[in-house]
Amino acid sequence: MNPLLVYSNHGFGSYSSYPIISKHIANSTTLSTLRKEPDRFSKRVLNRIVRTFAASQWYKLTSLELEWRLVQQVYNCRPDLIHLLWAERDLGYLDLINRAAALPLCCTFHCCPEDLPSILTQPKRLRSLSALIIMSETQRHFFESCGISSEKIHCIPHGIDTDFFVPSSDLNTEDHFVVLSVGSYKRNFPLLREVAIKLKQHSNICLKIVSSQDYYSYFSDLENVKFISKLTDFELIKTYHSASCLLLTVENATANNALLEGLACGLPVVAERLGGIPEYVNSDCALLADEKNADLLVEAIVDLSNSPLKRDRMSKAARERALELSWEKIARKTEELYQSLV
Repeated sequence: MNPLLVYSNHGFGSYSSYPIISKHIANSTTLSTLRKEPDRFSKRVLNRIVRTFAASQWYKLTSLELEWRLVQQVYNCRPDLIHLLWAERDLGYLDLINRAAALPLCCTFHCCPEDLPSILTQPKRLRSLSALIIMSETQRHFFESCGISSEKIHCIPHGIDTDFFVPSSDLNTEDHFVVLSVGSYKRNFPLLREVAIKLKQHSNICLKIVSSQDYYSYFSDLENVKFISKLTDFELIKTYHSASCLLLTVENATANNALLEGLACGLPVVAERLGGIPEYVNSDCALLADEKNADLLVEAIVDLSNSPLKRDRMSKAARERALELSWEKIARKTEELYQSLV
């Protein structure tokens, strides 16, 4: 079969984003565009107009361009199936247009359940989709409440490039136990700061935070924190290799790239029992605390810092879990879904 995979992207990291799945789907064709903001007043007005009637409120003119190119490609070279890889970004009018072509239309949704109602403001239109892929079971209730049958909703996890993100082959030469936090979107920075402050009394523990410079002010007065921004992919993996564990403090999550990258690099995980996180880790590779409980997060970090054998066991388990989520395996599950739709 010949699926057509369609997406817009921000031009970020080359080894973490969901469209990497296209490299592992047999006989697939991709159609993509760079997602960007309208640069002129007239375009901003037009953007607002096309978004008014679009299925998603994240729809942009670049997505309209993408759908127009998609229509041309469908009629010039008919695929067996269309898969929108980021439906929250790019589903505008394709569900309506596709009724004439009558091709199976599969859409993947990434956003947290509390955000979906404000993004997908025409939920009845989702009923015409052939299949929905969700990143976490936490999203299922929203789509079922839109009148979509559970048989159409498939939870297929986000994958990770386990050939690029690998454990370090060198011994960690850091003098301190290094706690690494990576990411900006939906991160709970006040909680992360609280953890950093509580860890100041442990002189052997320090934090590295990789995030947007916009959040530097949260940590500028803390001597036990090293704040880093604008890393290349290869600088990022070196940073993972320098760490002793991964700390994840989030407001909510479905899938999480930093979590998957840390697992693939063999880092034990300390995180909150929140959103989709428990679906991506297990007790062998992660220590999960109650939501917004800085004391329990600190306790878990200190426990790891004092337990090298436990860290070693968890590191191996983290890599094993990542291998279960390799893009090759996620692609096979996705292809099985395609076959059921055609």
